[in-house]
Amino acid sequence: MESMYRDYPVILEDVSFTYEGSDKPALKDIDLRIRRGEVTAILGRTGSGKTTLIYVMGGVIPNYVKGRLRGCILVEGLDTREHPLYELAMHIGVVMDDPEAHIVSFTVWEDAAFGPSNLGLPKDEVMKRIEFALDATRLGALRYRNPYNLSGGEKQSLAIAGVLSMMPNIIALDEPTSMLDPLGSMRVLSILKDLNKRYGITIILSSFDAEEAVELADRIIVLDKGEVVMDGDTRDILQEADILEKIGIRIPDVSKLTMKLKMDNLWSGDIAINIDEAFKRIVDILRDRRETPPRPNPYKEIEKPREPIVKVRRLSHTYPGGVKALQDINLDIYNGEFVALIGQNGSGKTTLAKYLCGLLKPRDRYTEIIVDGLDLRNARMKDIVKKIGYVFQIPEQQLFFTTVKEEIGFGLRNLGLPEDYIEDRVEEIMRILELEAYRDSVTSSLDRGRKFRVVLGSVIAMDPKIIVVDEPTTGQDWIESTYICRLLDDLRRRGKTIIMITHEMELVARFATRVIVMREGRVILDGTPRYVFSKPEILRSTWVQPPQITRLSQMLSEYGIPGDTLSIEEMYSYIVHMLRGV
Repeated sequence: MESMYRDYPVILEDVSFTYEGSDKPALKDIDLRIRRGEVTAILGRTGSGKTTLIYVMGGVIPNYVKGRLRGCILVEGLDTREHPLYELAMHIGVVMDDPEAHIVSFTVWEDAAFGPSNLGLPKDEVMKRIEFALDATRLGALRYRNPYNLSGGEKQSLAIAGVLSMMPNIIALDEPTSMLDPLGSMRVLSILKDLNKRYGITIILSSFDAEEAVELADRIIVLDKGEVVMDGDTRDILQEADILEKIGIRIPDVSKLTMKLKMDNLWSGDIAINIDEAFKRIVDILRDRRETPPRPNPYKEIEKPREPIVKVRRLSHTYPGGVKALQDINLDIYNGEFVALIGQNGSGKTTLAKYLCGLLKPRDRYTEIIVDGLDLRNARMKDIVKKIGYVFQIPEQQLFFTTVKEEIGFGLRNLGLPEDYIEDRVEEIMRILELEAYRDSVTSSLDRGRKFRVVLGSVIAMDPKIIVVDEPTTGQDWIESTYICRLLDDLRRRGKTIIMITHEMELVARFATRVIVMREGRVILDGTPRYVFSKPEILRSTWVQPPQITRLSQMLSEYGIPGDTLSIEEMYSYIVHMLRGV
């Protein structure tokens, strides 16, 4: 038995769990053994049970979160139901998806010190653990910073440091990159890889993105409706890409491309699981190419109306402490555009959005912000919300009422509109957003995707011409993220103008008509997705990467593939044309 614990520090046998107040199991009959020193990714859609499984492994369930738990959970030989959380934390550290939930102190150093300081350890041992945790997470130079002033990636690194200072052999993370920009994601994944390689720490993380798992994981466990439906080596699981897609898991674009080529007998052997594999194999395929694919006119601008619906001139903003968030922004946005605002955290995207929506007011008398003919410098919020609506990144911050129906009607009642009109308008919005079945549901009980829809509904109920959404896909699985963007695009087709802040470049390529790239408070690139993504050198300075399929096309450009390819379908058609001349 002791040798089994040595090889498998986490063992689950016949584990099921139902949350208190629910009659639907979140986990059903789970049997798992996690091998020591391996990196395991748990994949699944939102609501598949990933978070619950992480909490069960870490002892958060049942020690903190209550419900009906059946089966046996052993961590380093300890039954999680018989040992308190502080004792389990010395063996397994749990990192939640919201890094701010871990912040307990006023400096990075104090935050990392919190755990070991409460274990009754000698001072020298506490100091040793703190230095180890800060060094391993690359936070040593930030030890005296206020945690709330860190970037998203640094906050998540601090959450990892907080559990690492307890010196566990296992770290379990719930969607550790879901709220991060590309730079933050790269930082966190690099740290996890380093912890595994240098210190042999067993890593367990949940995600809904197989591309992320490929970069890190030795093993993939797939959950669907609370059950393990797939479990195996990362490469073997990715060979079942069609099944993963049916479950609703986002798979790498290169895997989808090579799966499509394989179905057409243009690819043999395993489908590619990363961009380097795809590149090498496609180069081999194209060596005997017969044709050069036709090249589209990639940078043709969409004809714009004469007058912009949003006009910004000479806008700058400096936060207390001297941080320049915006520097001399001059910008026109036109009716009917779907504009993607991209750039790393801190580039000024949200600050600009707040000015456009009247949440921040210009102080410089030479600054001009005109929204649908309304000068925002002296406009009342009551008038602004009729022109432009804003959906925050965290929808919970905009939920004020108990039920969906009440929430969607909130803004209309504030405007003093007749009750009959409000009732009809709320019904119309619920139909558009597919919320009719949830009209009397408690808003706090909804999943994140439906909470977003409720907040969006309360905004569009007031019929503004412009809708600004800040990171609408944060924490969403790929199916819900795509659904949200389809909703926004449908609103655009109905005559609205959409401005979306996002880090999801695949969605930008698919839905945006225009992309504005920001860095250090300035607009550094502006154009169609095809044009913007054809500038990888400029994008690198913002820590933004083009979609994976575009990066592959740029690697293949010397072999005849246009380097501004935006979709799998385009890439597939180019390859087929080159090989078959059709």
